[in-house]
Amino acid sequence: MNNALLASVREADGRYLSDVELRPFEQMMEAFQSRVNLYNHIREHSKDLVLNTLRRLMQTPHRQVVQEHAQQCQRDMTYTLEYVAKGVLLHDEDGFMEEYLVWMQNIIRAFHRQSACVVAYRLLKEEVRTSLPSDQSNLMMIYLDKLTEALESGI
Repeated sequence: MNNALLASVREADGRYLSDVELRPFEQMMEAFQSRVNLYNHIREHSKDLVLNTLRRLMQTPHRQVVQEHAQQCQRDMTYTLEYVAKGVLLHDEDGFMEEYLVWMQNIIRAFHRQSACVVAYRLLKEEVRTSLPSDQSNLMMIYLDKLTEALESGI
């Protein structure tokens, strides 16, 4: 459950939530099955998504990065998809930003692989967009867009 919903519950200590305060819960429940379906799809197909992305990355000027660090790239992209799936399931964009994105930026900067990673995650976005149904793809784009924007800006 995302932080905004948890904050609503904490702020309602000693009283019932109003209809307005309950609306985000209702919206989350309406979309929950779609989120579970996406989570399961990512869990079952993350390896294919990552391998297809790395094959496409081999066709770019960043080929050498894949040749030298294929296992690390695969591990990191799989780990990213796990965090995206968790964020989607919990409807927690803030948690994704706080728990994963900042850590990922620091690692990538430390290894000076920012430009290759930006290209790789753009390719992953394309892979997701073309291989998933649009409703699921759109949910993932929220997280992958944040990731690529953060990697590009370095913020």
